[in-house]
Amino acid sequence: MSVEEKLEKLGVKLPEAPAPKGNYVGAKWARNIAFSCGQGPFSTTKRGLVGKELTLEEGYQAARETALNCLAQLKKHLGSLDSIKQVLQVVGFINSAEGFMDQPSVLNGFTDLLIEIWGDPGGKPARAALPVHHPGWIAIEAWMVVELEE
Repeated sequence: MSVEEKLEKLGVKLPEAPAPKGNYVGAKWARNIAFSCGQGPFSTTKRGLVGKELTLEEGYQAARETALNCLAQLKKHLGSLDSIKQVLQVVGFINSAEGFMDQPSVLNGFTDLLIEIWGDPGGKPARAALPVHHPGWIAIEAWMVVELEE
């Protein structure tokens, strides 16, 4: 089953890759390692601090949407997500209210989707869930690194 068929079975639609908002590319690869650029959630997602303007559940959903945007970038540049062998790393910056300490649970929205697609261990990355505090900014920015089939 292709990655896009798995997404469809999960009831998830891969969006169009968002256009870069600066002087960078959406994804890049060397040999069999590919990197998505940093992505955020869909533009329809509420902005603000998780733990204040957004609940943990809304942060989780924003992280899931961010994963879809990263996958869309990889698909745009690789031509297909089926060339991904495994997910190596995810780094996420969670826009957090003062005192909010559950960044890992927010980033689970990103990595749970990857595990639903590639299984465990293929979809389970090494990762970092880091707090940032920037009122009015998107709830999360994250990127991913994947290994491609030979």
